[in-house]
Amino acid sequence: MNENRLAVIDKLEKFKELIIKWNSVKMTTSETSEVRSEINKRRTFVEEMVNRTGCAKRFDWSPPPMVGGFQMKGVNPFDVFFEPPYGTPITTMITDMIDQTIGVIENLDTFAVLDTPIENPTKTKSTKKKNSKKVFLVHGHDNELKETVARFLEKIGLEPIILHEQVNEGLTIIEKFEKNSDVQFAIVLMTPDDIGNSKNNTEALNARARQNVILELGYFLGKLGREKVCALIKGNLERPSDYDGVVYIAADHSNDWKLLLGKELKQAELDFDGNKIF
Repeated sequence: MNENRLAVIDKLEKFKELIIKWNSVKMTTSETSEVRSEINKRRTFVEEMVNRTGCAKRFDWSPPPMVGGFQMKGVNPFDVFFEPPYGTPITTMITDMIDQTIGVIENLDTFAVLDTPIENPTKTKSTKKKNSKKVFLVHGHDNELKETVARFLEKIGLEPIILHEQVNEGLTIIEKFEKNSDVQFAIVLMTPDDIGNSKNNTEALNARARQNVILELGYFLGKLGREKVCALIKGNLERPSDYDGVVYIAADHSNDWKLLLGKELKQAELDFDGNKIF
């Protein structure tokens, strides 16, 4: 085994030691801060190796029946390591992926990508197109929530794109929509503006988002990918049956949605000021 592979394995083992220490060793405040910092610094490299070897996994979490809450689907355990959902033990999940990654590197001779120098992540990113600050805001009839979210985006340094605020230029609605959809992220406000149900069950009517909101949700899922689409859901409303796997956040009065939305924007690599979330 060449020196490069051994160096990679050593880095993976050290990261594993750090996350085990985080959850099993009592530390002082300064030690906790230092370990957290080291985990964050090394995470990008470790995730890259886990992804390269095909050992990365996503997980689904459901809240305990007595607690209630939203089901989370397709979650990257690295994203929630410091704040595991519903008290789930994340450490074991990550260490298992790291062990599998090391096994691939040690035993798979055809895995030659590690025999060449690993690119500096910073240099790799610099060759990509810079991230736009534009975020498309899909909305229904809830103007209060629309304005609240738009002002929040402006506050943290992003540019909300609201269709009716853009210049018409003689375009049809769909042409105007397509022209202004060149964004890095889409936030869909699903609010209970309509009611409906199956024609076989006309008595129990459910609250629903407007049809244009559902249409635009599907459009951005196809254009941007589900990792760059987030829905804010207000109240108890019916969701599309094919909606599973997309991030959705409860738009309640506690303002917790701001922190959760900020995490999604950060994961999508948008450039904003996280210190201004609250």
